[in-house]
Amino acid sequence: MSTLFREVGMHAALGRTLTQIGTPRFWKQLILLLHQVSPFDNALAIFYPRDGLPQALEEYDAEPTSKPASMLSYLNGLYLLDPFFQACREGYPSGLYRLEEVAPDHFRQSEYFLNYFHDNVLEDELQLILQIPEGGTLSLSLGMQRLFSAEEVGQLTTFAAWVLPLMQQHWQQSAVRALPAPAEEMASQIRDALSHFGCGVLSDRELEIARLILRGFSSKAMAERLKISPDTIKVHRRHLYAKLDISSQPELFSLFIQSLGHDLENP
Repeated sequence: MSTLFREVGMHAALGRTLTQIGTPRFWKQLILLLHQVSPFDNALAIFYPRDGLPQALEEYDAEPTSKPASMLSYLNGLYLLDPFFQACREGYPSGLYRLEEVAPDHFRQSEYFLNYFHDNVLEDELQLILQIPEGGTLSLSLGMQRLFSAEEVGQLTTFAAWVLPLMQQHWQQSAVRALPAPAEEMASQIRDALSHFGCGVLSDRELEIARLILRGFSSKAMAERLKISPDTIKVHRRHLYAKLDISSQPELFSLFIQSLGHDLENP
């Protein structure tokens, strides 16, 4: 009987979601529908335009807390270190992805994970990614205090077959307003913050390695990605730390955060 009531409730929630396609309530209804399948702890619908700042479309917390600064920090540049953002930018096909499918091998040891992700997204994340041709990427993130079970991943993977078309239909029937010109200029500065971090001080190779360290790549993974030896990575790492007058990854992360603030204050 409980299964029957659960199915009736899901069909009712699906009906409410369908009636909200093209309206601002769509995302909230879709999140509530998916929450009946998997009791995730938080969710975020966001649009990553090809050019411009990410735009948060809907936030959900199963146990609401007052953390407005965390979203502001994310939108003001921390998203550049988000492995799912990188996956969107690299053109991953539309679908459902687990954190371990897109994150670098040492992501959970990165300062981004320890100082932002673990406090806000929590322990695990699944994300529905929808590529919008010539527009950008729509993303629906589901965060959990524990790891998603294989059964939950399987159910959500099955649901993705119709959730993604619903997201596409909603997008086609609604429009996210373009950001005003001043925000576009800010977006350009933020986008360039990661690629320009350390410019004028570090060599091109050191800049590349600094960016990968910030994103959570190990020396071995960096070596494979850049096609150089792990020992060479370690040498570059020592040199870039010396040039920046730091001695650890936390200090590198701190410098990156400072550079974001400086770029926004000095357009």
